[in-house]
Amino acid sequence: RALQAAAFSDKARADKAAASLGATVSRPGKFWLMRLGPFPTRAEAEAALAKARGAGYSDARILRAD
Repeated sequence: RALQAAAFSDKARADKAAASLGATVSRPGKFWLMRLGPFPTRAEAEAALAKARGAGYSDARILRAD
């Protein structure tokens, strides 16, 4: 399980936001994605989700494992 906290069109903004949460940034398509994880348990993913939402990323969501 991983958490997607936000998507950015600008890499510098993505990097700055990721640094504040200890997240990573990747660009699998058009946007820079800020993600946390992977987390071994659902409970840990939910704790990270609460942290991201508390930091103002209200659209953060847990990604399903593929």
